[in-house]
Amino acid sequence: MNNQLIRHNGQLWYIVAHAAGMVEAEIVAGLLRSAAIPVFLLRESGSVALPLTFGLLGGVDIAVPEAYYVEAMALLEDDPGAVGELPPETDEG
Repeated sequence: MNNQLIRHNGQLWYIVAHAAGMVEAEIVAGLLRSAAIPVFLLRESGSVALPLTFGLLGGVDIAVPEAYYVEAMALLEDDPGAVGELPPETDEG
């Protein structure tokens, strides 16, 4: 897992996940936000915050404030399917 640190608005943020695009990033961000964890989304280059959804523009890093790192990692580890994995298909019919 990427434990890279960034500084945003004078606060340290940890990158807790990486998504292939904005759709996946928003799913992970929504999971974290539902647990009252602040989220900051960054393009793969790490230089531009993405306040809006721009479609599939490439990789997105998901970061949380340093104080929420342990909680965020525990939440993401409890839900490994949060990043781009679909549940297995069933033969219900």
